[in-house]
Amino acid sequence: MNNMEKVDSEIWKNDDEWGDWMVEFVPCKKGPNFSDENFKDLTERWNEKIDKENFDVLMAVSLVPISTNHNYDMLWQQEFWTKDREKFWKDWKESHEIKWNDENGSVLLFDTDNILKYKASIRGKILPFDERMYFQEFRYCNYKEGFNESDLVDFERSYHKKIKKLDIMGSCLSALFKPLDKDTKNNFDFVWHNCFDSLENHNSTIEVLNNSLGDFVTFESMSHIASKIR
Repeated sequence: MNNMEKVDSEIWKNDDEWGDWMVEFVPCKKGPNFSDENFKDLTERWNEKIDKENFDVLMAVSLVPISTNHNYDMLWQQEFWTKDREKFWKDWKESHEIKWNDENGSVLLFDTDNILKYKASIRGKILPFDERMYFQEFRYCNYKEGFNESDLVDFERSYHKKIKKLDIMGSCLSALFKPLDKDTKNNFDFVWHNCFDSLENHNSTIEVLNNSLGDFVTFESMSHIASKIR
């Protein structure tokens, strides 16, 4: 195994301490009957359905973009054991999707034809934060010519040292996402993902990232208000 393969396997382990899991994001558009109350009712009924059908969805989070996004009003984040995802979507599309959309499309319409799915790798420690309302940021990154995973690992080390030196709390959770589909919607080498307990920590940390991440990648960023719904 050469050095590049070693670095790649270090980041993208098939099975980490949490098991072999993955994350996906379903773009959603608000319907004419969308309201906070109707959305809360929708999530409660969705959870009841997931439990009733014994679907193995580990977690779900609603993500509302802080800045206007013309592609979606909300992302519906879901996490699975990798082995369970295919069965979930096969059953959902064959037996549940049409009825669910008929009953709930006026509140929230799920674009299940444009799901973004990723292999996920947690990086570092997870600090406690209130999952009822927090902030998620995504950086969709492509390596500049001549750079690769080893530069990413080196950057991680220097980034954490810089955060500590500046006495910034930083993110409560960091992860790297590797696209499981390569197409025009998901044409990135990796996604740098961070969760923050406050907008203040979000803003101070992304300033550090903005000033240094661009040394070896080009990136687009998007921040969201997040709320755990499962």
